[in-house]
Amino acid sequence: MKKSLFAIAAVTAFAGAAQAQSSVTVYGLMDVGYTGGNARVATPAGVSKETVNRISNSMESGSRLGFRGNEDLGGGTSAQFVFELGINPAGDNMSNTWTPNIRQGFAGLTQKGMGNVRIGTQNSLYWEQGNNMTGQLAQTAGSMLAPSVVGASFLQSNTDNGSFSPAYTVRTANTIRLSTERMAGFTVKGAYTLSNSNRNQVNNTAPVQGYTQGTNDQDGYQIGVDYTFKKALVQASYATFTSDNPYTATAAQAALGTGSVGAPVAWTPTGGTNVKDNQMLVTASYDFGILRAYAGYTNRKVTSGINSNAFLKRTAQEIGVRSMITPKIEGWASVGNGRFTSFGTSNPTANITGYQVGSNYLMSKRTNLYAIYGANQTSSTTVGSSGLNQYSLGVRHTF
Repeated sequence: MKKSLFAIAAVTAFAGAAQAQSSVTVYGLMDVGYTGGNARVATPAGVSKETVNRISNSMESGSRLGFRGNEDLGGGTSAQFVFELGINPAGDNMSNTWTPNIRQGFAGLTQKGMGNVRIGTQNSLYWEQGNNMTGQLAQTAGSMLAPSVVGASFLQSNTDNGSFSPAYTVRTANTIRLSTERMAGFTVKGAYTLSNSNRNQVNNTAPVQGYTQGTNDQDGYQIGVDYTFKKALVQASYATFTSDNPYTATAAQAALGTGSVGAPVAWTPTGGTNVKDNQMLVTASYDFGILRAYAGYTNRKVTSGINSNAFLKRTAQEIGVRSMITPKIEGWASVGNGRFTSFGTSNPTANITGYQVGSNYLMSKRTNLYAIYGANQTSSTTVGSSGLNQYSLGVRHTF
């Protein structure tokens, strides 16, 4: 009897110790407020204008709800998981509903002194450089490194000839990612994405009903490096993604470069749009004490997998500063320019510019009010010009 009681006590103590070594945290961010703006597109066919005013979401940071866990496995090894949803607390555009989307969902292992490995849906290495940009991925217009008009939902944002077209892939599914610990100021990262399906029918005179032959292959890799030295931070990343889906190829995909940059540029590891997508980003910042200065350069080229002479290319550079003006007020400003080039139907090209100014009023460590204004312009384009300005006021709370 005493032995049985001792065994039960030992098992209970062990379970309690194991539970104490693991933890699960609920976290999130709510960003809601007002956004408005004006867009104008001029083409040889005429001029179109749009005005937007909306109670909306995520004009400074993407609203999200997440769960993260960590378990100490002993010997310097630990296991982690993250499951994070993107949410729209104010609703999807003007509807009374909102649809969550998976931002991240991965499990991983970390070995102290070496690094970590993670598998699942994850933010891109490009996205991880957001804190080394002036606007820190603020989702109001104006940034040349991370252009966005998410909260306003401008209908004309996809006909701008490159001014506020996507500069990078935000996240990828089907991805394994590795990262070293920081050594001598360096951290090295790498990621590989794989989602391939090859189908073939043998000795059939007619296709099997409901079955399609061919390939649907998406893969790619990312590499990145961070280097810190005293008050300086330099980061660089490069990514290349390939999507092959010949049995769903269309004439529109072959004529990539019609002036609309939305569909070809928005590569996804589950999409299959017959493109090769190369991306590069270099960012640097230095803390001068009273302010932090930023500089960055980005280059993205998307080439049709059906017609190699058709491509979209966007290059841009940006400089800016960010500073605590008072103990409670933070401000930032950035300006940049670049070039959008396309070879395909109508061969549109354009010089692009943008600037953004913003401020945060820190009510506490978790809550702030913000005001942001940004604008983008195109000029010298072969198919017309466009411009957009957007202003946002809101409150952001993290938990």
